Amino acid sequence: MEENKNIEKLDAFAKKYVQEIPQEKPSVDFTASIMQSILTENTYATNVFKPKALITKKGWLLIIGLLLVAIFVPFKQMKEYSFSIPEFDFSFFNKFQMPNFIESFSVSNIVLYAVFFFGLMIIAQLVFLKDYFDKRVY
Repeated sequence: MEENKNIEKLDAFAKKYVQEIPQEKPSVDFTASIMQSILTENTYATNVFKPKALITKKGWLLIIGLLLVAIFVPFKQMKEYSFSIPEFDFSFFNKFQMPNFIESFSVSNIVLYAVFFFGLMIIAQLVFLKDYFDKRVY
């Protein structure tokens, strides 16, 4: 009971002093000044945020070069440089009797066309979405 009286007194006190506070009116050019500050803030934010690629062009060239070297350099020539690749015997795979799923598995042309066009649509969406988000950032 006593808590309710304290709450009522506090509520009456707050209402009295809130009514005494004079109302502030914004200036005539309040909206224009807010929009100007938002505009300056946006220009500052675009100067700060500059997207960069995770892998630079030099990095991509290095990766592609290493892949090409790994593909086109014959491994037998590497033995001359005292680098030998161990030879593994995979003949133990012949002991496993597994049914030939791949030979009995067939895919219709419609499914192949659907997968092909689905892949094309995913690539198209990636291109358009990247363009959309690039325009949104700038």
